[in-house]
Amino acid sequence: MRALSFFISLAMAAAVYAQGPNNSGTYYQAADGKKGSALKTALFGIIGPHTTLSYDALWDCYKTTDKRSDGKVWDMYSNTTNYVFGTDQGGNYSKEGDSYNREHSMPKSWFSEASPMRTDLVHVIPADGYVNNRRSNYPFGETNGENYQSNNGFSKVGSCTYSGYSGTVFEPADEYKGDLARIYFYMATCYEDKISNWSSPMLAGNKYPAYTTWAINMLLEWAAADPVSQKETDRNNGVYSLQENRNPFVDYPGLEQYVWGSKQDMAFSYDNYNGEGSGTDPDTPDTPDTPTDPDTPTIPDTPVEGEQTYTLVTSAAQLETGYGYLIVCEDNNVAMAGSGKNIRNYASVTISNNVIKTTVNESGKPYQFILGGNSGAYTLYDTTENIYLALTANDNKLHGEESVSENSKWSITISGSNAQITNNVYSDRFINYNSSSPRFACYKSTSNQMPVAIYKNSTPSGINGIHVTEERGVDVYSMSGVLIKRSTDKESALEGLSKGIYIINHKKYVVK
Repeated sequence: MRALSFFISLAMAAAVYAQGPNNSGTYYQAADGKKGSALKTALFGIIGPHTTLSYDALWDCYKTTDKRSDGKVWDMYSNTTNYVFGTDQGGNYSKEGDSYNREHSMPKSWFSEASPMRTDLVHVIPADGYVNNRRSNYPFGETNGENYQSNNGFSKVGSCTYSGYSGTVFEPADEYKGDLARIYFYMATCYEDKISNWSSPMLAGNKYPAYTTWAINMLLEWAAADPVSQKETDRNNGVYSLQENRNPFVDYPGLEQYVWGSKQDMAFSYDNYNGEGSGTDPDTPDTPDTPTDPDTPTIPDTPVEGEQTYTLVTSAAQLETGYGYLIVCEDNNVAMAGSGKNIRNYASVTISNNVIKTTVNESGKPYQFILGGNSGAYTLYDTTENIYLALTANDNKLHGEESVSENSKWSITISGSNAQITNNVYSDRFINYNSSSPRFACYKSTSNQMPVAIYKNSTPSGINGIHVTEERGVDVYSMSGVLIKRSTDKESALEGLSKGIYIINHKKYVVK
């Protein structure tokens, strides 16, 4: 009896400690160890059963699932709306900004308006009525937007430019492409028993893979480029409280790779998932690390230890290369942090008398940028991710580049406490903070975004200007450790190199 009690206690302990993410407990336990299409079917058995809401109930549900930090409606189709719940719902519209309605992100005509899909809160989202109307029932895709563009070019309608389909499509903003891709992964999973009968240019007419090749490739790319945000996690928890099912592709970022992508042969582990969709297949031994090239030096990080002090920059004369800077939205008490592929995330900071004291360059903390270049062509270098802040297309994406190009050069003007950081290639776009969808990105106007300020580290970064004092025969490396020059004279070590940061004898130098 004592032994039996011991094993019961052991089993209970295992159940307690085997927990999924976001307080999901053992919700996903039945999918443990599954792969590929079998994993999708197991997830279908978990998330398929759920409470069917009424269509009218969705209005009140949105107060739980789609409320911005300012209490307004979170609209993923327009970045210029400020709708009040209830007051602005479902009315007549003649232009963007008139009213919001209930948008079937997967058009209801695809499934003949059948239940329970018609009222599934996961995919029925609040959206600007006029933009929603222009979307019609077109599939998602990528387009130049020759037929229609919402304010600021946020959403677009036009011929598809993504390989594999050329019909008319609706392209959502980059910052919500991942959200909508994960909604589509959910729909193909939650309704695995029904989706083969639905009709759309994106659908393959089967339960697996459910989507056509071009569509699944695009959705996988969208999900990777726009990772799961706190907004999605909060919405997922809100949906669960009302509809009693979850979106596993939000709870497990990268899970779609296990179902449709590069990890279909890897077993899913519901309680031992690393949060980035790269769990280890228990049947596959770990691959040993690639040996380090002996010719590649170990480059020490710029030392940033403990709390750093940053002071508000109020004049362009305070901008000095070689110093670290924070890009800050003072109105929201946040600073630019680590990157998604298309945006920069944010971290909270405390501002007191125009001074910020914080640790930097670690998870949950701001990232500092080393100022390089010169006036009118500054560079902003992230020593943690080893990239230059860059804008590589005429949209709101904020990328990083490993080497300096015209896309990673910025003009900086200071007016009072505000800094306008304008890209030199796309000179009508500059860095702002989007408070309705919290992130730093590039926009053409500040009318619907929050301005930024620059705060300067009181201590130089340790990345020097060009003052070569090493002995003869130095080696020059790029920041990524690639050998650029071997045993070159100190006088000519940096000659002929493009602007950027280089390593000589484990010291960093900026070519301006």
